[in-house]
Order: sequence, then structure tokens, then C-alpha cells
Amino acid sequence: MMFKEDYKNIISEGRSPELVQRQLGYLKKGMLPFSDISPVRVSDGIQRLSKKEQVETQKLFKKEENTSKWIKFIPASGEGSRMFLPFFEYWNAKESFNFSIDTYLKSEAGTALKTLYINLKRLPFYGKVSERVSSNTSVNFSNKLDFFDAFIKVILFDKTLQYFSLPKALIPFFVDEQGEEITPFEAQLLETIEIVNKNNLITLHFTITKEHRLLFEKVEKHFRQQIPAEINSLLSIQYSYQNKLLDTPFVDENNVFIRDNNGNIDFRKGGHGALLENMNLLDTDYVWIKNIDNIKRGPKNSSSISWQQILAGKLLTIQKDIFRHLEHLTLEKDNTPLEPIQTFIKTHFDPHYKLNSQNKLSYQSLIDYLNRPIRVCGMILNKGAKGGGPFWKKQARGRTLQIIEGVELNKSNQQSTSEQITYFNPVMMVCGIKNFKGTKFSLLDYRDEQRFMVSHKTIGNVKIKVLEWPGLWNGGMAEWNTLFIELPEATFNPVKIVSDLFL
Repeated sequence: MMFKEDYKNIISEGRSPELVQRQLGYLKKGMLPFSDISPVRVSDGIQRLSKKEQVETQKLFKKEENTSKWIKFIPASGEGSRMFLPFFEYWNAKESFNFSIDTYLKSEAGTALKTLYINLKRLPFYGKVSERVSSNTSVNFSNKLDFFDAFIKVILFDKTLQYFSLPKALIPFFVDEQGEEITPFEAQLLETIEIVNKNNLITLHFTITKEHRLLFEKVEKHFRQQIPAEINSLLSIQYSYQNKLLDTPFVDENNVFIRDNNGNIDFRKGGHGALLENMNLLDTDYVWIKNIDNIKRGPKNSSSISWQQILAGKLLTIQKDIFRHLEHLTLEKDNTPLEPIQTFIKTHFDPHYKLNSQNKLSYQSLIDYLNRPIRVCGMILNKGAKGGGPFWKKQARGRTLQIIEGVELNKSNQQSTSEQITYFNPVMMVCGIKNFKGTKFSLLDYRDEQRFMVSHKTIGNVKIKVLEWPGLWNGGMAEWNTLFIELPEATFNPVKIVSDLFL
């Protein structure tokens, strides 16, 4: 329920009271159940490119990249604290009565910690943390457990390194041949320099939190000092923040607004779906999207570099045909031969496509189908992990390829569909965001607003319901034209917890 004072406060902050009321309604009714969905399969939604097609599409990208603007878009505001959860859980557990490190390492809870305990020296930040430990004269270095505890204490509480409070993008993931630490932020820069032509502008856009801007700029400055001047002059690094006005209200179990210490309705970040607005403001023709933590360096990253070029070439190939069809439809209208265009849609987007005019002329329906943003998503096989993934979904214009998160699946179909999901959410994407006339699409027009997500969390002892905007690559792109391309496993190297750094 909103009071008069709430309306005043919301308006004074630049927010819309009507939107807040609508969001309360979303929290009350929950997510709409999905129907008419089915997981994709190879040759039924997932394409496997032949070696010949991989070579041809990669060559096409390299040939034509200089004729367009390209940006790599990387969400990079995620907290790094989650990486260190095994350390944090152990630190709390060892305070319990009769705690035994041997028993803990053999338990399910201690599985990740056991890997870390054995391989501690392989951590990229081992040297720097050890230096901090060595400054503590009370630590018994000959006792492995004492040193291990002192090491974890530095990770969690040291005010100089502050690893536990850094964004994941700025936590060291690698050490180079000279012993220099390299963050995933820097590794993404190195990767992009390898992807694009060295005579062209190299542009990356990172979404970050405002309070970390100076830290990013400090690392950026150091990085620029290490690279050749000719590359430095072409490297453009952009930053943006999630729009505060896209934060969403949250409620308790009785659907009552959670309020701050001043009694005002409180708000939380609106999830990565809010970043669609950041992407919508980019001045570019094409956008790569990749998670900040899905990165390697050196030869281990060569597959990722090649496949980002291949996906880009695939998009250019398909887009050329789309633009050609749209030009014919726009010029020739009713006189356009429709069968070749329907065959094109069946070949690339929906094998079961049937022209449904929906109170439009046939040529107008085909224009509506084709004239929208396009994305080519790189997918890898899912080997048993639970959650969401790629699906076919029936819509008014026919079956379309969608990414559906696990939280979006209702209880009645979650188990059955989860067991059938054979691929992960996209490992990387390349997007075309301009139409055949060279005008940028308004990306917000191609979002399914009903694909908001409601998740359940806890603050202290209070259970809450949190609302997130339709996700960047699921509901936020629900009305795009989509292709799914199978990628090799080598392109997928996410770091969710610190022990993943060993892989």
C-alpha cells in the first residue's frame, strides 16, 4: 500500500508512482506460467557449423569489420565476494564447538575448500596475500593450518587488498610470465584487441557501479602503460552505471513494501535486465556481449577469440539476406514474391513457419517478422547442471527461440523441462541493433515486459520477494530474431567460486 507521503517521495526522486504500483502488482501475482515451450535440440533450434562454414564466416567478419562500428558490452558490476564463499563458510564453521578441519574437508560443505587447501599456491594472488601474511609475526609458517587460516583472514578482512569488497572484474584471475597479476577486466581488453583489426577503433563498454569507477580507471591506466602506443591510441574504454530509476521495490511475505530507516519505500537493483537501457544508448552497429568472468588468457583463449569472430560473420551473413528481403518488400510491397522469403524464415528461424497476416497485408507481416534486432548466441552443451536454457516458444508470429531462466519455469513444468535442457544460457552473443535503413532499433520495444522475474531472498530474519526487470538475454530480448550456434566447451570458462581459477 502507498500513502500520500510515498507519492511525494517517489515523484521527488524522479520515479513514476504508477510504475511502482504496477510493480507491486507484479510482486503480488508473481510470474506468469510458461506454456507451449520445448527445449531445443541440435538441428531443431541449435546449429552446428561445419568447418567450411566456420572458416567462411570468420573470413567474412575480418573482411567487413572495418565497414561498421563494433562494441564489446560487458556487465562488470558483479560483486567478487561470492567467489570467496568457501572461505567465508569455513571461517564461520570453525567457530563451532569441537570443530575438526579433517572432518570438515571430508564433508560436502568442505569440498571446495579441500581443493583450495591442497592447491593454495596456485592461486593468482597467492604471492600478494602471502606477503601480507608474512607481516604478521605471530603466524607459525611451519604449521600448514595456521598459515591457511592466516591466508583466509587476509582475503576476508585485509583493508589494504580488500579482495572481499572488490567487484569480480578487478580480482586477479591470472599471473603473467613476469609474475604480474591480471584481472578479468584486463583480460577482456586483451581479448578484444585480438578479435578486431588493429587498424580499427577497439571499443569496450563496461557497466559498473559508480563507487568503483576510480578503481577501474586506475587499472585501466596501468594497462595502457603496458601496451604499444599504436594500440593505446585506438583503444576506447567506456563505462556506464545501472540507472537508479530502474531500481525496483521489494516486499515481505504479506506483500507489504519494505521501507528504509526513514520510513520510505526501499528499492533494490533491478537485475541485469535493467542494463538493456545501457545497451540501448550505445552508438554502434553491432554488439558483442560476454560475461566478465568468462575469460582466459594466452593460447587457452584462442577458441573464444575465433568463435566471437565466427558468430559475428554468421550474423553478417544472415543480416545481408534479411536486409535484401526487407528492401524488396518495402519497394515492391504486394508485388514481392513471398515464397522465397517464407523459405528463408523456415531455413533460419522457424522450420514450421506459416504466414499469419493477423489483420495485415502479407508483405507487411513479413516486414514485421524480419525488421527487428537480431542476435547470434553461442551455446555449449549442459552436462547435468540445473537451471534455465534455450527453448522454442510459441508466439503470435510463430515459434521463436528464447532463453528462459530456471526461476521463470513454474513448478508444474520445471522438473520435466529442466531434465530435457541440453544447453546452457549463451556463452557469448553478437547482436545487430540497426535496421536495413541504418537506423538504430529502440531495443526497449522488443522486450517482453511480462517476463519480469520474482525471486525469494532473506534480509536478516525477514523473507522478501524481489522484482527484476526482464533479463538482458531472456525477456529483455524476447522479441528479437535469434540464432543458436553450438560452441566448443573451451569457450566456456566461468569463475563462480575461487577454486574455478584452477581450471
